[in-house]
Amino acid sequence: MAEETTRRRKSFDNQNAEGDEEPWLITYGDMMTLLMTFFVLLFSMSTIDPVKLEQFSDSVGDALGGKQKTEQFSLAEIFKEVADVIEEENLKGVVEVETSPRGVSIVLPSNISFASGSAELDPNIFPLLNKFESMMLQSIFPIGIEGHTDNAPISSPIYPSNWELSSARASQVVRYYIARGVPGDRFQAIGLADTKPRAEGKTVTEANSTPQKRAMNRRVEIFFLTMR
Repeated sequence: MAEETTRRRKSFDNQNAEGDEEPWLITYGDMMTLLMTFFVLLFSMSTIDPVKLEQFSDSVGDALGGKQKTEQFSLAEIFKEVADVIEEENLKGVVEVETSPRGVSIVLPSNISFASGSAELDPNIFPLLNKFESMMLQSIFPIGIEGHTDNAPISSPIYPSNWELSSARASQVVRYYIARGVPGDRFQAIGLADTKPRAEGKTVTEANSTPQKRAMNRRVEIFFLTMR
């Protein structure tokens, strides 16, 4: 009996000794469990924000020994650069930068970009547009330019409806960047008229029910897209 007890104690001590030799396995196992939990959470989400995912990846890369810097702008870097430009130009509350599953968008209100009923760019917006040029040239993302209007009808010899006006405004921004050397095959010009209001409302009419809401809806959005 005493011999059996001694044998079991030695076996238990040997197992503990073997475990003590590789304590990093516990930490490694915990890390793998956390990573698995994180990716399960990602897959369980209905939408994934690519910018937040890149920011998380950068943080993990830094924590695990640094992430190699590339010459191309990532979506996270574009977001930060645009936010810095808005801060430097004192345009907070006027120009917005946002992220979504589609990518990064820069929201330019029409009152600082175009005269009413016109698709000619206001020269005062040129310096701001120029600050986004390097991000376009140093990234690989498709660039969507979307024109949006309110629901007030327009009818003129040049623009019979808001569809033509919103399309012309989007095209004008594309032409501006192409003239400055950004390759034309990077762009999409999209006119959406009043179909995608920015202001809150259950219907297009409700989203344009006040002058303030209509002003929010008149805009051009520059998208750095995750896909075409």
